[in-house]
Amino acid sequence: MRVRLTQLAAVVMLVSSASASPGLAAEATPGLPARLRVLVPADEMPEMFSFDTKGQPGFERELIEGFCRIHGLGLEVLPVKDFEQIIPMLLRGEGDVITGIVDTEARRQKVAFTGEVFPVRHMAVTRRPGPQATRVDDLRALRVGTIPGTTWEQAVIEAGVPRGRRIAFRDAERMLAALRAREVDAVVMTVFDFALAKKHDAELVAGAFVGKTGAAALALRPDDGRLLEALNGYLQGMRQARQTLMFKYLSEEALTLIALARRD
Repeated sequence: MRVRLTQLAAVVMLVSSASASPGLAAEATPGLPARLRVLVPADEMPEMFSFDTKGQPGFERELIEGFCRIHGLGLEVLPVKDFEQIIPMLLRGEGDVITGIVDTEARRQKVAFTGEVFPVRHMAVTRRPGPQATRVDDLRALRVGTIPGTTWEQAVIEAGVPRGRRIAFRDAERMLAALRAREVDAVVMTVFDFALAKKHDAELVAGAFVGKTGAAALALRPDDGRLLEALNGYLQGMRQARQTLMFKYLSEEALTLIALARRD
């Protein structure tokens, strides 16, 4: 079912206002789950998806909450500690949607993706006063932190970092802690994630872009066609509002990096 223009206009106002009342819900849309179960990496930064309902919801949570409001759906947030399990959990029916996961050909063999939620480009990240990685080749001589099962890890592998120099961590929090403790020299993450991490650690340094520009999207089970159609209609109508949310949650430096990543 396509989202009507009147609904889209309403959601722009809802998503743009942090004080929007959760009681402003449309009648439940037939064919969609009464409660949307959203699988979110447990280490997600609060600016992206906050698990605390009292403060700012974060970029992706604002989008998801807006979708639930206009379709009259409840929202259940399910933190996932082991990222490698997030797609298997979706396929087992333990959730309905995965937030902000990078769209790759390999993952498309298992799940369906919506259109782009935000652009993705991987980059090398180091921390002052340690060594920098201004070229992809620099990574090959450094100890590089990775998270198994992520596109971050795949980017490190494709950059040619030897197996012996790749150090695995369970989540981003532990990986960045290792970078601060100089247990690793560098990590590879998306520009979006770097921008959010830098808000919490000013000593992080942006290095070379790694790989090509891609997209982060919402992932669903392939047979969930009605939900996929509704989400795509919503995201199309929210294009301008998504830009507004980026300005709300990201720094000027981050927005500049995202623009450069698109052009390079």
